Amino acid sequence: MRKDRVVRLVRERLQDCHPGGVSIDVVDEEIRHEDDYWHVPVRPSAQPPRTFEYYDALAEVESQLSEKEHLKIWLVPTMPEGS
Repeated sequence: MRKDRVVRLVRERLQDCHPGGVSIDVVDEEIRHEDDYWHVPVRPSAQPPRTFEYYDALAEVESQLSEKEHLKIWLVPTMPEGS
């Protein structure tokens, strides 16, 4: 699978994902494919008020992509811009 398709699929799943009211986006330039897994850094628009909700949301997106797209992926949380 190509990187641009991975980015598109992850962004589609994240667009409806707003844990604690924050948006989450992909950090394109840092994506890498290693040992059959895509490592996809993601960045929240702000620090989520409840971190556990943020991590639960990322785990759910990983699970959906695995089940529906057969995509082996790790969403790697990063700090919001300006942190």
